[in-house]
Amino acid sequence: MDFSQCRAFALASGLSLASVPGIAFAQAPAAPAEQSMGDLRQEIARLKQLSDEQAAELEAALARIKELEQQLADADDAAKAKSAGGAAAPAAPAPAPTPADPAIGPGGLLASLRADYLAAFPTVPSPNGADGARATQQHLNALQSWVTKSNREGVRALAWTGRIDPNSVRRVRNKVNFTLVFEEPNGTRDWRVPAQVTEGAFARVMRGDVPETGMVTVNARVSPRMRVNPSRTAPGAFDVPPSVGPYLEFGYDLDVRSMVPAQQADPNATAPTK
Repeated sequence: MDFSQCRAFALASGLSLASVPGIAFAQAPAAPAEQSMGDLRQEIARLKQLSDEQAAELEAALARIKELEQQLADADDAAKAKSAGGAAAPAAPAPAPTPADPAIGPGGLLASLRADYLAAFPTVPSPNGADGARATQQHLNALQSWVTKSNREGVRALAWTGRIDPNSVRRVRNKVNFTLVFEEPNGTRDWRVPAQVTEGAFARVMRGDVPETGMVTVNARVSPRMRVNPSRTAPGAFDVPPSVGPYLEFGYDLDVRSMVPAQQADPNATAPTK
């Protein structure tokens, strides 16, 4: 039954359309109540007050920042004036260079090899020059030949004086492994060198059950072990291994033959011999 038939049926029966079973009509939702003009004015006033409060807080913060910056500037000016009025602190003296004498220890050996290197290579080609790559390669080839010759001819018998690190002593069968510590003459560096001797040789620096705590003199065969490193153009922050010069790193082998407490050493044994 369509709507016109339902309406005719209802009119004929004296019924309203809403009372007819099975017939439902959707009702439109009520329109939301609109805010009054007074409510809008109150909300605008509240937001303006909040904005004014935040602006006042920002202005106070900026003023405080300016005040603190001025205090900092005044303190800095006062410190500069005080520093200028007082005596300047003396600069620390530069450490004396280590003598180029292989007989005094690893530092002397390094200084000696540096002197020989500078005599052989007074200049180093720049890799950024017009013929940089070719000139650098030629320099590296010449440097390698010089290193091979110097390592071979630099082997010598030396007497170095240092001390034993007692915590490093390890006995393996009839051998004793330990570390010798050689101090740079100018106090700038300590050289820690691993060594090995027979039990009999080590017994000469024992005091009862412990090794000598003072200085000991070792008679050893020292062999330079310089090597060319094409990527090592400068010493670097820590200079490890020590740099002899551009592209050239320092190293050596220490073969200890005998050792005695330093006060018992032959003073003539400190002179280098071939």
